[in-house]
Amino acid sequence: MWRVDQVFLARSGVRTEVTASLVNDRGGLRNLSVVAPTEDPAEAVRHAARFVAGKGNVSSARNARVRWTREQAASEQDQLVRDFTLEDEFLDAFEETLQEIRDRMR
Repeated sequence: MWRVDQVFLARSGVRTEVTASLVNDRGGLRNLSVVAPTEDPAEAVRHAARFVAGKGNVSSARNARVRWTREQAASEQDQLVRDFTLEDEFLDAFEETLQEIRDRMR
């Protein structure tokens, strides 16, 4: 099973590209990208969380870090800054989607 480790946001015109970096217990790494049809970062991470959780083989997003990509950072320090509000948005939407999937499977 995979888990979400980091989430990167990048503005693309009036849309937001969201890339989720996934890891597994065997050291595997893969990325899932989705373009959210919004400029609003909170809605974009919710959109991405629903997309990632719907893949079916991603079990957790706990402790996932959300950051803007290097191109969006105004300074070197900005690259290190985590957005805790967006992390909460991502985790909540991810958990809600997983719960909906589990409910449908019953």
